[in-house]
Amino acid sequence: MNVMIVDDEELLRHGIKAMIERMDLPFTVVGMASDGVQALELLADIEPHVILTDIRMPRVDGLELVKIVSTRFPKVKSIILSGYDDFDFAKRALKLGCIDYLVKPPSYSELRELLLLIYKEYTLEKIKLQEETEKNEIIKRNQLLIRTDFLRSIMVQKGFQHTMNIREQSRRIGLVMDSEHYVVSILKFEKQHELRQKYTLAEWQLLQYAAWNIAVETLEHHLCFYDEKSKLVMLFKEPLTVEECVEKCIAIRNNIAYYLNLSGSIAISPPTSLLSVGTGYTVARELLTLRLIREKPVIITDGDSATLINDNTQYHLDQLLELFKIDEPQTLGQKLENWIQSVKTSAYTPKAIEIISKELRIALIALYRSLSINATEPSAKVLYADPTWHERIELADTLNEQLAPLLQLIERLEYKGQFGTLQNRTIEQSLKFIRKNFNSNLNLSSIAEEVKMTAAYFSVLFKRKTGKSVIEYLTEVRMEESKKLLQRTDLKTYQVADQVGYSDAGYFSNIFKRYTGMSPQDYRNKSQL
Repeated sequence: MNVMIVDDEELLRHGIKAMIERMDLPFTVVGMASDGVQALELLADIEPHVILTDIRMPRVDGLELVKIVSTRFPKVKSIILSGYDDFDFAKRALKLGCIDYLVKPPSYSELRELLLLIYKEYTLEKIKLQEETEKNEIIKRNQLLIRTDFLRSIMVQKGFQHTMNIREQSRRIGLVMDSEHYVVSILKFEKQHELRQKYTLAEWQLLQYAAWNIAVETLEHHLCFYDEKSKLVMLFKEPLTVEECVEKCIAIRNNIAYYLNLSGSIAISPPTSLLSVGTGYTVARELLTLRLIREKPVIITDGDSATLINDNTQYHLDQLLELFKIDEPQTLGQKLENWIQSVKTSAYTPKAIEIISKELRIALIALYRSLSINATEPSAKVLYADPTWHERIELADTLNEQLAPLLQLIERLEYKGQFGTLQNRTIEQSLKFIRKNFNSNLNLSSIAEEVKMTAAYFSVLFKRKTGKSVIEYLTEVRMEESKKLLQRTDLKTYQVADQVGYSDAGYFSNIFKRYTGMSPQDYRNKSQL
């Protein structure tokens, strides 16, 4: 704690300073003055916690100094140094805010006892202030959580039968929802993958809170919250037009970019009644999917989707499946890029874009896994696979950004001459797995899972490489093994069926007859001739 000594006797000033420095207390003398005028000049700069001042001084005396300090700096503690004949002055000083007085020259023990008392009181005040601050912060945080939960519940339209119900509950938590209609806007932060790499969770939460504050200040109300996908949802009160809402959204986005260095895209719903505000939220959320086919951050309104009427995605979904049949990596990459360009020009509705994006993600994840899982040697995997590839695909802002990790992998594999090798190694791995486990409950899905591929892609690749379907090859292995058992053992037909993976002996006999042209028993009899 900082101490200032004010006395017109230089020797006394230095004596008190030396006395305080010998005490085992956290006090430091940061300034000394010869009168009240000089003390007031120093006060603002050195910010003392305690002032020890004489009563009788030229220009501004101790009483006047205590009076000024108690008014301008109420947290500063003042101690009067008085002579034996100044007792009446000391009593007046106590009334002005001085905490105590000491007879000059003060004794070491008296001064130490008084400073120790001040330190204890200061510590208690500091603890109390800290507890109060923490309490207020908890209240503030809880209030924000309560408001967020309430606004989220409105968006999903849970438990609200009429407008009056919403308004009553909003008033209880300090929200004012007095408009008949609202416009819902949703801001989605761009470059989510980069943000996760750049900031810790605590840092990101602080940035989100700062962005929320910017929105609140711009809208001049607290009808803003983050939904479950960490998108900032903002409610605009009537009588704002769509154009005015766009202007406010531009202001919010620009301020967030300027102060926080964060970019974002915003979707704006048409006006909707308070009771149906959840519908506006759904519309804005769907509109936001149009960002996937735009090349830069956008502000999207309902009018931007007026000409998008195509809901039939089957053509492009079929084309996406056909892309799995391509062998050449350069061709695959080019075809995928052309496919995305075709999607962009197909006037798809927001719902259709969402379906296509989801299917593309699934396809890209399957392709990436199948290409990177079987690098020539384990130590080389780092060369081929980006550890964040899955997150980059999931968090991409556009369809082209979803494609980027796969294109980069293909480029590295081509450079190392590994593309065809990896596909061949994958099929070899699956053949070994089938031959080793043919007598268990195998199917297309379990075999595809073993080689880390989707069943659809694995089925296409397997037939392209072997000329047979997965089930045809599995049946062939089982039948060849059953022929050996019939020739070399006395096992019953049902036992042979169980040994090669069939729980139904009748079904096994039918399959065996189709494969060999005779029943299991006839085959055994013929082989023993």
